[in-house]
Amino acid sequence: MSDSLFLGFDLSTQQLKVISTYANLKHHKTYKVDFDEDYSKQYGVKKGVLSVESEGEIFAPVAMWIEAVELAFQRMKDDGFPFEKVKAMSGSCQQHGSVYWSKDAPALLSAMNTDSPLVDQLAPKAFTFQIAPNWQDHSTAPEIEAFEKEVGGPQELAEITGSRAHYRFTGPQIRKMATRKDPDLYHKTYRISLVSSFLCSLLSGKIQKLEEGDACGMNLYDINKSRFDDDLLAVAAGTSPKVDGADKATRAKGIAELKEKLDTVEPIGSQNVGKISPYFAKKYGFLADCKVYSFTGDNLATILALPLANNDILVSMGTSTTVLLVTNQSVPSSSYHIMKHPTMPSHFMGMLCYCNGALARENVRDAINEKFNVHDKSPVGVWKKFDSILDESSPLNGKLELGIYFPKGEIIPNAKICERRFKYHLDDKKLVELPKGKKWSVEEDVASIIESQALSCRLRTGPMLDNTGAAKEKALASLHTTDYEKIATRLSAHDTAVLEKLSSRYGDIQSDGNFHTPSADVAKANNVFFVGGSSKNLSIVKKYCEIFGALKGNYRIDLSDACALGGCYKSLWSFLVEKEGLAKVKGYGEWLNTNYNWDDYVDPVEGVSDRWDEYVDGVGMLSLAEQRLEK
Repeated sequence: MSDSLFLGFDLSTQQLKVISTYANLKHHKTYKVDFDEDYSKQYGVKKGVLSVESEGEIFAPVAMWIEAVELAFQRMKDDGFPFEKVKAMSGSCQQHGSVYWSKDAPALLSAMNTDSPLVDQLAPKAFTFQIAPNWQDHSTAPEIEAFEKEVGGPQELAEITGSRAHYRFTGPQIRKMATRKDPDLYHKTYRISLVSSFLCSLLSGKIQKLEEGDACGMNLYDINKSRFDDDLLAVAAGTSPKVDGADKATRAKGIAELKEKLDTVEPIGSQNVGKISPYFAKKYGFLADCKVYSFTGDNLATILALPLANNDILVSMGTSTTVLLVTNQSVPSSSYHIMKHPTMPSHFMGMLCYCNGALARENVRDAINEKFNVHDKSPVGVWKKFDSILDESSPLNGKLELGIYFPKGEIIPNAKICERRFKYHLDDKKLVELPKGKKWSVEEDVASIIESQALSCRLRTGPMLDNTGAAKEKALASLHTTDYEKIATRLSAHDTAVLEKLSSRYGDIQSDGNFHTPSADVAKANNVFFVGGSSKNLSIVKKYCEIFGALKGNYRIDLSDACALGGCYKSLWSFLVEKEGLAKVKGYGEWLNTNYNWDDYVDPVEGVSDRWDEYVDGVGMLSLAEQRLEK
């Protein structure tokens, strides 16, 4: 195994990336195809996609992706890449997009020959629709309304599928294809793939099932029952009695037809789905027994690139903010996503997606630099004054102050553009807002912008962490209980005191209309990892660490190739489990934690103060403040 290689693919919006690693997880080579650079003239794409602005449609030509796979392999071949050493492959693709195969596709895939380019053999005959909707598409407003109407609302849909209805999700996209775009082509469609199962199908030479974790991003899959939901399938097919006025026979026919198009899912696990297609083996030199393992979605692959175990959190601090966590608690909310973990049965990935991130922080930074005449525009110098103020700040400015800063409309919580500042008065136990037109000093905004963003993450990850005892406390949550004797046997004296403080000052803690179980507000992550542009700023990261209060450790990490690396690691782990058995290799989280090259990728965050208790009031203040925001 010393010179064996494992491939990971990442088919994102703007490029296809292929990474190879050795069996010791060390990096070998990276190759990529940039869609704008390589195909803008041929396909007319801009930032990897085509759009019809008047309709809100954003999509990609499937043929371009097929060509990109061949171009990537050709570049690898020209570089002398040792294809014969590749033992297995997996990967990730942009989530929610869909590919529509024709009835001719299975025969075409199985008969691919090296006499002509792959794209000439498959496009257009292998597909009904020649395009795949992209996650940026926002043309499905009528479909979103239909899905939520079917089950009673966004929270009800989240409780079934792990997410409320979203423009980009596959179920609404399928309904649009079936009812508005071209019903005839929909009915002629043989199979519907996610982008992940499409690429897996292309490489293995046969249409593959949807990977179960990625199938959770469709608004169709019941994550608790591990099966497609018939009522939601009827909506997607345009045959719902409630939404479309269909009779029972039409409903049943629509469900059966869509079930056949979707097929069953590939369950979570280490089983291979086949071997490399003879086409690629013959043309590029892969060995015939090179294994292919199911591909998953890009966010799911990201958590596979890190040694994230149960109760660990990843915070991506970019233009927007994304929080991913591994949990064994399925606690749904209309404001975030729950998906099945792609390698750990009985575990889930929770995902928070905020619109506001770096822009809000930079607005405060720029105001500070203007006030203090800071002209240094270097990456370090531009933040120097901001960081010095943040480092010296006291929690909640030492006087129970908290601001909310949304330069863009926010989805978590659902709120319009706003800038609001609040102060909690202990004497009369009231949260008072600063009158409109008045501001604190800009120095006070420095701590407040970072604290409010981090506290929002803390507030919303709590219910998903496994030390909340969420299942046991479901009944208590419905009571909005303040009877802490009922939970004293499961909580320490410290935690009980914290909850009494929250209750006496702020009432029942909630987020996005959902009341928290008591111990959700005292739950802590084991480890917290920070990635993205702002993670380079140690002052900001340390403030997040103080607020999260991780039980074990805080780390910064470079994850520029996370999705493809997640594919590499998934293929290696799966290959080893099939070869040596799960008992020897161990579960994915334990295996990766043991074998991960910590010294190469991870930078521990040192010198973090434990201020978790000092931010308990911040949790209560944010819970109250968000209820006042205009949607």
